[in-house]
Amino acid sequence: MLRPHSNNFIYDETDFNTMKSTLIALDQCGADGFVFGGLNKTDSNDNSKPWIDIEKNTELVRLAGKKPCTFHRAFDCIPEEHWGTALTDIAKCGFASILTSGGPSGDTAVQCVDKLALLFEKLESVRSCLPEGIQTPEIIIGGGVRSSNIQLLAEIVSHAVVFHSSALTTDIETVDIDEVKRLKNHMAGQPL
Repeated sequence: MLRPHSNNFIYDETDFNTMKSTLIALDQCGADGFVFGGLNKTDSNDNSKPWIDIEKNTELVRLAGKKPCTFHRAFDCIPEEHWGTALTDIAKCGFASILTSGGPSGDTAVQCVDKLALLFEKLESVRSCLPEGIQTPEIIIGGGVRSSNIQLLAEIVSHAVVFHSSALTTDIETVDIDEVKRLKNHMAGQPL
């Protein structure tokens, strides 16, 4: 993940240069892909520029070469009424996927399940309007995804096939191996 600070998702030139050098270093270490996302603004009152920082994101995607890039949960800062434009801009930047809970940062995917279903519908309408040769990014559902709720998410958001989970089941920030196995079994269609 390329994220030079946790204040917000707006990056100045110093931040952007850090992101570029980090991407190059990770690439040289054998990274399979990259996760990042930059915005131009933090609220919907500023209509003078698009939400997605097209210039910086596009440059990072190009720098990644053929390795896939995921636009991370910065997407969750974008109000629903701007999703169509944001999805189009993310596609034009060249992202392969978008990681989102479907709602405001801090909300879980289960809390936003209805919005996630709407997001998949919006993505379908964007797909038909994209210029030829531009791929539609895949939606990755993340934010509190666990074996206890992945079935519900998969049923309500019927188009969802990719999920992201930290597989944490306690307050301790340690991956629960049994939770990983349960999630994997679900994705393979085996009983939990």
